[in-house]
Amino acid sequence: MVNIRHIRKSNLAFKLSGHVSSLVAVFVGATSGIGLGTLKQYAKYAQGGKAYIIGRSKSAAQPLLDELKESNPTGTFDFIETEISLIKNVDLACDQIKTKEKKVDILFMSPGFLAWGGRIESAEGIDVPHALRYYSRLRFVYNLLPLLTESPSPRVISILAGGKESAIDINDLEVHNDFTFAKAAANGTTQTTLAFEELAKSYPSITFIHKYPGFVDTGVIGRFLSTVTGPMAIPATIAKWAVLPIVNWFAMTTDEAGERGLFLGTSARFPPSNPKTDFVGVELPQGVEVASASVIKDGMGNGVYRLGPLDDSAPDGVVLPGYRLDDVGKTVWEETQALWDRCLSRAA
Repeated sequence: MVNIRHIRKSNLAFKLSGHVSSLVAVFVGATSGIGLGTLKQYAKYAQGGKAYIIGRSKSAAQPLLDELKESNPTGTFDFIETEISLIKNVDLACDQIKTKEKKVDILFMSPGFLAWGGRIESAEGIDVPHALRYYSRLRFVYNLLPLLTESPSPRVISILAGGKESAIDINDLEVHNDFTFAKAAANGTTQTTLAFEELAKSYPSITFIHKYPGFVDTGVIGRFLSTVTGPMAIPATIAKWAVLPIVNWFAMTTDEAGERGLFLGTSARFPPSNPKTDFVGVELPQGVEVASASVIKDGMGNGVYRLGPLDDSAPDGVVLPGYRLDDVGKTVWEETQALWDRCLSRAA
């Protein structure tokens, strides 16, 4: 684990370094929850830096934008208004960034929501929560790869469930058959890690981080319990009003989750497989070591990190070694690109 004191020391060192004013970060899903907490910490510490914020409503986000500008008067905060569950909209948002920037240093992604019941299909034919947890996120990564490779120390961060990978149906990655929320979530988790490992082979100068944040008091569980219908509605209501407040007392705050999010994007604890420069992040505080990559071969890590709530490296688990031997990552990545093509054809 990484103690929060070390996190704060590293973030302060980041603020005092000479790398903050030229930073360009993209935040997807940062109008609430962990993404919002991380964005606020970025504004606090990256004086003069730039951030693109992808969200559904600029007018609703205006108080946030005012707060960010007050926290960082020399920073630039550009809100791109769109619905990112649609792949075509992800492409348009990325096009806006690519016309303005020559590099992206940090891509931080945490969109999503929990929903009770069956598939909620978008106009492009993807289950919306599944698109938000995986397909749209990876499309942002894919589209921004040319800018990420221009950064001296690029980071791609997905807040989901790193370390919680489980067996998935390779023939039903979109979860059309026997759909449940749990099955879709498991698919998105395992697909994320396998896709990151596949991308790291071709883009060794980029660090890829897949983190499980644990229980953070973001309000998402309460909103999920409000969607429960049928026989489970009464137990869900009792849990929301009687149990959840007690659990939240022990949960991590969004402020601490945000401090940890900034640490993921700036610390030398997470170097890429083949750095472009000697600078791979802020120097580690005493007592903090380089994290263990998801694959280590001949003493070299692959630049992919699966992390737990306190930013410790997750153990390999049961399914990933076999999936790597069977080259399932390649299959996942090829199927992901094929789905994008189908979505865009449908939208044309």
